[in-house]
Amino acid sequence: MLAVALIAVLLLLVPLDCLKSGVSSPSSSGGVHAASYTKIRDMLFGHSGACNTQHGRDDREDPDYYTTNSGIPHLPAASGFMTTHGTPRFMSVFEQTAIVIGEPKHGMWRFQENGYIRVYRAQGRRGIPVEKREQVLDLAGIVLLNAGAGEEEKQRVDENNKLYGVLMANYKHIDSKHSTFEYAFGEEVFEAEGGEKWLNWIDLPIFHTKFGSKYEYHVPVDLPLWYCQVSSAQFPHLAAAWDLIKEQPGANKVGPLGKRAGLDIRENFNHVVRFNLFEDAGIWANIGQGNPETDPMPKTLEELEERVQTLNYQRVDMSRVTVEVYIMERAYHNYPETYIHLALVLLDKSNEESYSYIRPHGKYYDNLVQKGRYPIKSVTPNNNPTVAIENESELKQIYGIPGYGHHHMNRLKLGVGPGAGCPTKGGDASIYPWGDTGSAYPTNYEEITPLCDAILTDIKLWTNLDKPWTDPALNLGNAGREFEGETQVNYEVQANFYGKYTDPYNVATGAVNPHELDFTGDRAVQENPGEGISDVPVVEFTLDFGRVGTALSYNDVALDFTPRQCLVQESAAERSCHWLLAYYSSCVERRSKAFALEKGPTNYKVIS
Repeated sequence: MLAVALIAVLLLLVPLDCLKSGVSSPSSSGGVHAASYTKIRDMLFGHSGACNTQHGRDDREDPDYYTTNSGIPHLPAASGFMTTHGTPRFMSVFEQTAIVIGEPKHGMWRFQENGYIRVYRAQGRRGIPVEKREQVLDLAGIVLLNAGAGEEEKQRVDENNKLYGVLMANYKHIDSKHSTFEYAFGEEVFEAEGGEKWLNWIDLPIFHTKFGSKYEYHVPVDLPLWYCQVSSAQFPHLAAAWDLIKEQPGANKVGPLGKRAGLDIRENFNHVVRFNLFEDAGIWANIGQGNPETDPMPKTLEELEERVQTLNYQRVDMSRVTVEVYIMERAYHNYPETYIHLALVLLDKSNEESYSYIRPHGKYYDNLVQKGRYPIKSVTPNNNPTVAIENESELKQIYGIPGYGHHHMNRLKLGVGPGAGCPTKGGDASIYPWGDTGSAYPTNYEEITPLCDAILTDIKLWTNLDKPWTDPALNLGNAGREFEGETQVNYEVQANFYGKYTDPYNVATGAVNPHELDFTGDRAVQENPGEGISDVPVVEFTLDFGRVGTALSYNDVALDFTPRQCLVQESAAERSCHWLLAYYSSCVERRSKAFALEKGPTNYKVIS
């Protein structure tokens, strides 16, 4: 029985990407007819109408079936996990509160956006000729000819309009929502029939006419991000939870630091959700052990062989810095699949200019200067930043390490990938760790170096996906759908007399309960009527809450349950033995084998 009960609970938490059909979630504002949402009900709403929950509604066709007894809509629940390097991070959403719990001291790399958006040519579609790149950067949209324009002007306008049409129709940014758009990945230049050479991609400043005027008043993108990939491609064990979270009312709202880091440029960052650190979670910086000879990162083979770098991770003083933490979804250059990343923007309040940078070159810089709306704080990159540390009065310089990360000493031993060093420059990381690689994305400044693992973050995060719970009207008794817009609610109770003192001490002293409550009119205690409950009088009364109640809501989301990546290859039996269903009967034998570990010569291996 215990195992059965456990299964019932765990079913609520199973990541939904193991299912094979896509369905939309039921509306949070209108009635939900379960016949139309059987699968979504079983997955996201397994808690609705479950046994022994005093649900009080048996008819799934009841438009109030997916509500509480007071008519407040039930909210979807989902959980999953994402793992890289054998280290899992768990993501859940309950009652429109998202939680991400991973490991303490997760290593981060630094990068900075350069104010551009990369767009890709569609496969099989005409592209922008290589020699027209600069001309395209200056396009201002469709141009109408002036009366009396000469032949040369007509040809120029006609060429510009054709280029604009090709750019608008045939080039798009990488976005998981463009599932039918076939990006022309590969080399930068494609040689078409006839020898014409087209650009497979082109970087456009955010002020370009292709993006309308949406970024016309955008603040300068002048702050770096610290980031780390925390999922595999398309996050196969997490998809439904993240797909639900990223479309909620609280998602894709970027703070002031995030905007200065470009996190609100949706063409680059497909989805971002801002999170808060739990109280005991923090950010850590490697400030070294105080030895100027050994604290800096070794830079040569000779240094690596002759000295040991001395590390000292200390907690950043959160009272002296401003920090914004995000979970973001983004694809790497030349890869159609997106990944989940942890990201944070950190700014020392007393040292802002040293964090700010804009390269004084290129169309983005020219546009900023021309518009003149915002001051440019610094045009000098700072690759030796300092930060405030707890219990330290002076700012401390931070140091990166030469390796991939402080937890990645066993990649070669375990055969999980090449042993990799810190790429030590910004830019495209799509060929990492080979070749002349960068550390993040092609729309990054090369001169803002990653400082690998100079900053660590505790992955212990939460966020509200709807309104904050500090709202005094939230979830009041009049927040249900049947009381919409009303402050008063009528209640029904069966008559009884409550609160009469019977303790000998109170009887002897003549104490009287100041909160006695009499629903009978004659102070008569109503004993259990048994089968005669219908004979007990019903009393009505009204409460006025003084304000209209509100409830948490959620956005409807079309979820794709098709298995992704590694799950496509797994058998149905394998998927039924998900980690959260370890006690399910069909999995018992497989689980007993899986956890019978046999010690090998250098490490442990799982018996298959």
